[in-house]
Amino acid sequence: MASSKRSEAMDFAEKLVAAANHDGVRVTELREGWSTEQVIFEHLATARQKPIKIVQETQATFCKSLADYYAFPARITMGRIMRAYLDQNNITQLELMFNVGHLRTLDRMDQFFPSAMQHGAQLQAKLTGQKKIDRLDKLQTVFEKVLNRARKSDDLIVYGDALGKHSLDHVIDLIEQEYDSKQVDRVVCGALANHLEGTNWREKLNRAVSLAEGTHDDRGLQFADELIAEILDGVAVIDEVFGGFQTAINAWKTYMQIVSGRLDKVPSYMSPDLPRLSALFAQHNLPATRQVFMSRIARGLASTQAISGDAREENRIAFVELVRELIEPTGLSGGPAMAEAVVLRTKTLLGEDGADLPIETAIRQALYLMPSQAGRLGVLLDLTPTGVGQKYDGVIRQQLLHLLNQLHTIFDLFPSDIQEDERLIGLEQLRDRLGMSVLHDDLRSSLSDSLVRLREAQNESGDDQVPEPSQSNQPEILVPSEKQVDGQRILSAGEVLFEEGDTGEEAYFILDGQLEISRKYGNKKQKLATVGKGEIVGEMSLIDSQPRMASAHAVERTTLLCISSSSLRGRMDKLAGDDQVLHFLIKTLVRRLRGLARNTE
Repeated sequence: MASSKRSEAMDFAEKLVAAANHDGVRVTELREGWSTEQVIFEHLATARQKPIKIVQETQATFCKSLADYYAFPARITMGRIMRAYLDQNNITQLELMFNVGHLRTLDRMDQFFPSAMQHGAQLQAKLTGQKKIDRLDKLQTVFEKVLNRARKSDDLIVYGDALGKHSLDHVIDLIEQEYDSKQVDRVVCGALANHLEGTNWREKLNRAVSLAEGTHDDRGLQFADELIAEILDGVAVIDEVFGGFQTAINAWKTYMQIVSGRLDKVPSYMSPDLPRLSALFAQHNLPATRQVFMSRIARGLASTQAISGDAREENRIAFVELVRELIEPTGLSGGPAMAEAVVLRTKTLLGEDGADLPIETAIRQALYLMPSQAGRLGVLLDLTPTGVGQKYDGVIRQQLLHLLNQLHTIFDLFPSDIQEDERLIGLEQLRDRLGMSVLHDDLRSSLSDSLVRLREAQNESGDDQVPEPSQSNQPEILVPSEKQVDGQRILSAGEVLFEEGDTGEEAYFILDGQLEISRKYGNKKQKLATVGKGEIVGEMSLIDSQPRMASAHAVERTTLLCISSSSLRGRMDKLAGDDQVLHFLIKTLVRRLRGLARNTE
């Protein structure tokens, strides 16, 4: 059958599918300016289709109105539940909602679609406190309304075509002139769905990125960002757009390069649009797409899949390096899900001899990976609403109180070399995290008061004043002189070389003088040793890529020879080639020393 109206063609296809007399039904479309026809609907007989199952989701957004079901948060949730169908048919959830053929096909699937509706109703019931059967009735009503709207969406095709010739900003302006304000968002979504229809995943990404590059309005950028996020949230897209990944760490590092704006070129098997997307991240905030990437990393970390290979040590090093890339001034990129995932992976990877760490130790160890108190506070706040945070509320509370007791000036939160405006922004970010946390009122109030006090003190003091050392049981923190000549470093008496929990980038050979090594136990400092000329300190962090397990400060004027991370690792690699037994023995001793230190906490 040939028709000049899409709705007529889709109605006829629907009848053919219902009759079940054909092996398959396909609807193609050829518009003005197109060189070839595009498939906009395809249905194969059930016997030829592979059985598919829904994906169990744990979170959803409550939809108060029909318009909310077209919004991005609801589309992401529905898309994840019905991922198998979407990937099988090469469409996004957005396209599905405007495609009557696919909607009717779903309605006829006697196992998959009812399961999806049941699961959606269950999620909605948890949010509202209503009975599941009531929410199921509501979802069925919503589906019928979405189906009816899809039947009457021929008028949206013109806007989809316009997106191929004009900017998204221009098309939004046209829609706003023609439609009531309450209908604008849905019509824009319909235009975007038509713009993507009939294309593969690479072309969908290409079109979405082009829309983002051409927009100069925040509203248009939001639509484009959500469109890119929805495309990249799929499973099939990984193989088609990224060409697949050999290891999880390769995937996660690529995602981090994209969101940090550092991916400037890709291998030939990857989509050439990925560097363009990375360039967009360098210019704009794309929160929806960023969250999709962070969610992928968090889900992977929280699972049991290997990070970089079969070797446990290889996985440990890759994990610590990844966390360093995820670190933000006030926590971890990815929020609560990432904080929980890092703790869970710390639990299984950073124990000794293949054993899991106790969860209390895993939380502390994860905090040690953060380079500042602001980062540790952010991670603790993010943990509170998670499953780990709720189950181990007492541990989180203890750590928060311990950290709270150490906050006397803003310099206790942020390193002294951070600029004033960055510290103030960091305080606001911590207050935002506090607002999203799940804490008892007394602790929330104490933390809020502390952050307000620190901000007021910062405003009063300005940025030129040298911070007073914190009067607490912690070792006095002095600003390093950073006097380094020809690979040497000279410390004055009392000067701190490194702090427990810091990232280790160098080891040090003592040429002259003495260092005191200490650890923190609660609010007290315990001296572990005094080391002098001819000894090496800080080597453990370079060997196993974990944070410093102790602090070191100069007892007297001390001269050090700095050994870089690359230099020591080069020597370790050479040793692995010359004497694998000795190489393994050194790493085993380091692991056991760390385990002994943890067990004495």
